Amino acid sequence: MFIKLLNMKKYLFYAATLLPLLWAGCKKDFLTQTPKTQLTTATAFNNYNNFQTYAWGLYDYFNGYGNGSVAYPNDFNSEYNTDNLSYTLAGQQSVYAFQTKIIPGTGGTSTSLAISGWNFAYIRQVNVMLDNIDQSTMVQTDKDHWRSVGYFFRALRYYDLIAAFGNVPWVEHALTDTSKSVLFAAATPRDVVASNILSNLEFAEAHIKPAGEGVNTINVNCVRALISRFGLFEGTWRKYHGLANADTYLQACATYSAKLLPTFPTIASNYDDVYNSEDLTGQPGIILFKQYAPNLTDHGTVRYMGSTSWNIDVTKDAVESYLCTDGMPITTSTVYAGDKTMYNAFRNRDRRLYYTVVPPFKVTIGSPPFNWTYDSKPADAEYITLMNTLSPSKGKVLPMVAWSATMQTGLVLNMSPHFRNFNGGQPQGVGELGYFFWKYYNRTPLDVSNNSTNDCPLFRIEEVWLNYAEAEFELGGFTQAIANQTINKLRPRANLPNMVVSNITASFDANRDPSVDPVLWEIRRERRVELMGDGFRFNDLKRWMKGTYLNKQQLGVWVNNSDYNNKLSISGGGPSGYVQFFGVPAGWLDKYYLEPVPTQELALNPQLKQSPSW
Repeated sequence: MFIKLLNMKKYLFYAATLLPLLWAGCKKDFLTQTPKTQLTTATAFNNYNNFQTYAWGLYDYFNGYGNGSVAYPNDFNSEYNTDNLSYTLAGQQSVYAFQTKIIPGTGGTSTSLAISGWNFAYIRQVNVMLDNIDQSTMVQTDKDHWRSVGYFFRALRYYDLIAAFGNVPWVEHALTDTSKSVLFAAATPRDVVASNILSNLEFAEAHIKPAGEGVNTINVNCVRALISRFGLFEGTWRKYHGLANADTYLQACATYSAKLLPTFPTIASNYDDVYNSEDLTGQPGIILFKQYAPNLTDHGTVRYMGSTSWNIDVTKDAVESYLCTDGMPITTSTVYAGDKTMYNAFRNRDRRLYYTVVPPFKVTIGSPPFNWTYDSKPADAEYITLMNTLSPSKGKVLPMVAWSATMQTGLVLNMSPHFRNFNGGQPQGVGELGYFFWKYYNRTPLDVSNNSTNDCPLFRIEEVWLNYAEAEFELGGFTQAIANQTINKLRPRANLPNMVVSNITASFDANRDPSVDPVLWEIRRERRVELMGDGFRFNDLKRWMKGTYLNKQQLGVWVNNSDYNNKLSISGGGPSGYVQFFGVPAGWLDKYYLEPVPTQELALNPQLKQSPSW
């Protein structure tokens, strides 16, 4: 496992040996001597173990759930720039929807915490390894393996760069301050960068050790999963943005996704197990994950969700995207109960909704405050009973509790929806829209650092199935058989009937974007709800050229404001209606499909060009 303490110790030692050389003696020719007691790039990359040790550090690109006080998982923060989530804190509205996005001065970091930054430090880190493979003492098959690992990580970074900027410099080797022809060159055309990414990954798929370096390391399945992800992104970007060769990438997605289907035939029976398991080793459908260990590699996500600092709500638009238990959208379902109470809105819905948004409840708090009794109204216990059935072991039970070291006897929250301006003296676990995001919440006890150690999925077969379904549709090959291999393998744990492709007509969903084929709309719906909050939605909207989905106001639950002492803000200003926080957005601009190149980079390299319309 790539986060084993032993491997981390090796990596830390190895990184230290690659620091600039220390003064080693007083010999007059010391500047031309190779240090005998220190590693340099000439001596460090010699054998298999050297490359294995160095490569552990490349895994740091995966942010996972964040470490320590970092609260936001994966690329989660990109989703509150979409129609899925809202960062309901003053001044935190989407910079794209409200047209406040500005050209940055610098490129930021190269880690996944800032994946859209114009930064090539990680590319250099990978290239240092790649540049030293050929002169090593390894046999050719081992050289090919480590070249494949390097190609995987370099492609991973370039995928993020091309998604953000389109044209970016392709850097094949580690640069020095004398590499002026590359340092001051124009950006490489997107066609070339995309082609290089795909060819590198195809080499890696053919030459990497199938099992990698053991359990939970980069292996052939990880490479195939990345081709699936990148192929779909680049293929659909090209199709909807009018670029050539879309089918090349869509076919790559379909081909390599199909290779993974027999390897991962099943998934976890409980959706919550994907995100709130203490150990994902051997979990069905998990291809790669970030592992956490108590008091060593932990994360603060669960603690933040139960604190006063979590400000993430799910939008009404996102909640409405979940199907009903008859397999129909809310506009045509016969079992949809309407949304004039949150209890009604959640009844007879896709179970993934209950694992993503805190369901409605109300209890009477006792003394001490972790004691509670059922409210006098039996209806207030409906979802308490349901969640005790759906998630008894992982702690996604109701009532929700504020964080504590045990996460068992913390402060019990008295209700959901739980508003910041109407919280009964409980400022923890509050929001503004009423649909409180709790996908990564659980009641597993925290470690001594008050952090959690549930593992984070990085690649999983569910995404691959969705990639495959969408790519096949775009290629004209989506059939009931493909639906059965993909979407219909997700439906049982959501408590939904199978997708029947022939039943999906133009009248299937009255809320469908009329420019999108009805079947494709349902494929995209499945992707949206399965990957809700996982960091995909922003890139999805960009590749589909659907940035305009951000143009609607983000709303929450429907309420009678008098029930909340008239403390809530209602859209339209009436006594009842949908809760609001931010106003009506200014609207998406087409220039936002590509990020702006930082001004510092343009000043340093006159050959670079600013992204269109910036």
